[in-house]
Amino acid sequence: MTEPLTVAAGALAPWEIDNLPEPPRSGRKLWLGLIGPGVVLAGTSIGTGEWLFGPAVSAQYGASLFWLAMISIVLQGFANLMFMRYAIYCGEPMNVGILRTWPGPMAWIVFFAVLDVASILPYNASNAAVLLASAFLGRLPVPEDATLVRGLGIAIFLVCFVPLIFGGTVYRMLEKIMAAKLVVVLGYLSIIALTMVSAPVVWDVFTGFFAFGTVPLRPETLIVDRHFSVRQVVGNTEYLAKGTWERKGGKDNSVTGEFFVTRGGEKAKFNLSNPGDFGRVTPTVLDQILLRTKRMTFDSEAAAVREQILKRTEPFVGGQRFVIEVAERGETLIAEGDIVNHHQFQPARLRVRSNDTDREFASLDQVPEPQRARLANHLQHEGVAYVSVVGYAREHGRLPPLDWALVVAFIAIAGAGGLTNTMFSNYARDKGWGMGCHVGAIPSACGGITVALSHTGKVFPLDEENRSKWRGWMQHIRRDQAIWMAASVIGMALPCMMSLEFIRNASVVGDRASAMSAEGIASRYPMYASLFWFLTLFCGFLVLAPGQVSTGDQIARRWTDMLWNASSRVRRLGEVRYIYYGIMAAYAVGGLIILIKFPAVEIAKFAAVLQNIALGSTALMSIYVNRTLLPKEVQPSLFHQFGALVCGVFFLSISIALFFI
Repeated sequence: MTEPLTVAAGALAPWEIDNLPEPPRSGRKLWLGLIGPGVVLAGTSIGTGEWLFGPAVSAQYGASLFWLAMISIVLQGFANLMFMRYAIYCGEPMNVGILRTWPGPMAWIVFFAVLDVASILPYNASNAAVLLASAFLGRLPVPEDATLVRGLGIAIFLVCFVPLIFGGTVYRMLEKIMAAKLVVVLGYLSIIALTMVSAPVVWDVFTGFFAFGTVPLRPETLIVDRHFSVRQVVGNTEYLAKGTWERKGGKDNSVTGEFFVTRGGEKAKFNLSNPGDFGRVTPTVLDQILLRTKRMTFDSEAAAVREQILKRTEPFVGGQRFVIEVAERGETLIAEGDIVNHHQFQPARLRVRSNDTDREFASLDQVPEPQRARLANHLQHEGVAYVSVVGYAREHGRLPPLDWALVVAFIAIAGAGGLTNTMFSNYARDKGWGMGCHVGAIPSACGGITVALSHTGKVFPLDEENRSKWRGWMQHIRRDQAIWMAASVIGMALPCMMSLEFIRNASVVGDRASAMSAEGIASRYPMYASLFWFLTLFCGFLVLAPGQVSTGDQIARRWTDMLWNASSRVRRLGEVRYIYYGIMAAYAVGGLIILIKFPAVEIAKFAAVLQNIALGSTALMSIYVNRTLLPKEVQPSLFHQFGALVCGVFFLSISIALFFI
């Protein structure tokens, strides 16, 4: 038998040669073909970022930072196309392509093991458990419910492996799950947006995606109905209370929030709701690494400040009133008034206070400039001022004081994030796109047909016919990415509209974040409270739980592809499904340990920061792989390479900068 023609391909086995199949060009085949990796990854993308970090950021800062999400999604598009280009050319996923390059597969496997630390944190399951616990309890969970939330998180985590074990080819099952998720979730959120979200909120969200360079400034004191953020300085100590009065009101244990104490360059975070536990609070891992919080005693002065703040904010509960206090340039600007139609801040009393004077005004028109413009900015954006980041940095010599760990997490999980983006190449292979049709796919453990997964890819001769097909496939993956980017933007916008409409200025604390929108909409419409409570919780559950299904698949798939291609010893173990499910079993054990040890939001924040490093690294590596292994005729354009370069530098920079802000 004649040996097949091969082409040398770096450190692994050479590629065989075959013809490139015809791309979908028109008609039914084209549109069915577009239900592909973009849909699967769009379903995955509408997950923790959109349901947890998006609403958390918008509740505190309005829509002023959405342009960062837009940049994140667009830059990811460049990297995604680079990953898919490689898969279309040879039928291999990008991580296998990286193994083929210098310094060789073993070194790169260690590299991926480090990058994959973020992926093993099961934050989708842990946050889906908050929604399920809220449905069981009929209210948002409190710290005393931690055992219930943790137990539900473990149950959800284990159940999410079931779809991956049954149902034929794993990719086909994921495709069905994510398509159904997109229809149900986007359908429900669209109905909410069209019927319940006010026009100013819609406009705020839309313009926020294009307000490049805008950053928010929260005032020193902002009290809006039952939500508050109050900063107070006593001597050399600064206190910050961020909280929400629960709807029953009136008792010390009915407030939820955090209390920060900054003294002598050290910062500690305490639970605002339970003074009996204030003696000493151990900072979480994320607090110690990113927020630099310390272990500190809660003394009598801190207790007195806390009591003073609670007494000040409690009378505002249920009154639809607000207070804004802005301290800047040696003076304090104060606005007090009523909230009209849930969003319009109508001031009844305005003051400009300095060391020498305390002037009071009946209307905004009477306030002199520049104080009037600054107050108007805060009133227009419901307490938060929108300013230029360049102008602020030039004036103050630093970035504005935001919760940068939360913002970086928001950027990280807008779109896909981390090593999830490399899965575009895996799913393109399993979909049978390009040369992936000659390679095979991973079957499920039970009920799947036997599919041979080749340990090497195949490439095509560069004749005119194959070049024409190649151009068709490039056009097809660009369509796929257009769908993914549109779905990612819409998937970010709709939950954030709901957040801005119903929980704006709420203090997003602990594991409650994923369920706060449900409470907000139920409170707005008390006649239908039960209906909207359960529908919104169910929608959130559909957002997060399928994301955990996809995460389990991605981890097992990535390592199956790498080990299957890099090691002949692994290939001798038998069918590829045994490797895939063996890795999945190991992930299940590790995930259970993490769920038992760490709270939900802390897992998500820490994972998001690490994911930026993974995405930035693989984006840069994709340029190297495409330039090293692909012939010049099919290499990406300089513009495409530049976009992937900017993507890599951007995501690496924001995570590294976080440690120096």
